Amino acid sequence: MADLHHGDQGVRQESNCDVLVIEDDVMLAGELADFLGRSGLTVRTLHAGSDAIHRVAALKPRVALIDFNLPDLDGGRVAERISRLSPSTGMILMSGRIEEPPTTALMELGVYAFLSKPVALGQLRTSVRKVLQKLSEDGAPPVASPKQPGFFRSLFNG
Repeated sequence: MADLHHGDQGVRQESNCDVLVIEDDVMLAGELADFLGRSGLTVRTLHAGSDAIHRVAALKPRVALIDFNLPDLDGGRVAERISRLSPSTGMILMSGRIEEPPTTALMELGVYAFLSKPVALGQLRTSVRKVLQKLSEDGAPPVASPKQPGFFRSLFNG
């Protein structure tokens, strides 16, 4: 079952959310959700990739924050499936074991940004806000393209 955070007023139902945190470390997922919730975002947490895949269509997250090292599925596979099931969801991948995958690999998965763990909270907030801003401007997830060579680096410079 999803942990529901900020903006839910105790109602346990699946509906649109700003951010879906997919992280198997329950404590870290809660900390990330609380931090983003204090920024006024509605946040849901799930702790397995398979749960996220099964519930993403109902949750309709604007942004999915996905741990790459989930116990049941790797985050790349989760991102790939979310991009098919919820094409309007912008995705951010995070990992403590991978330095930074090549930008082309991220683009192929439809991932907006990569964050190294431990996640710097300011960088997390900036990345999430940039995804949300781009979504509201364009109506589609902001995925880098070969015509935007410095796009991923620009996430962390302002």
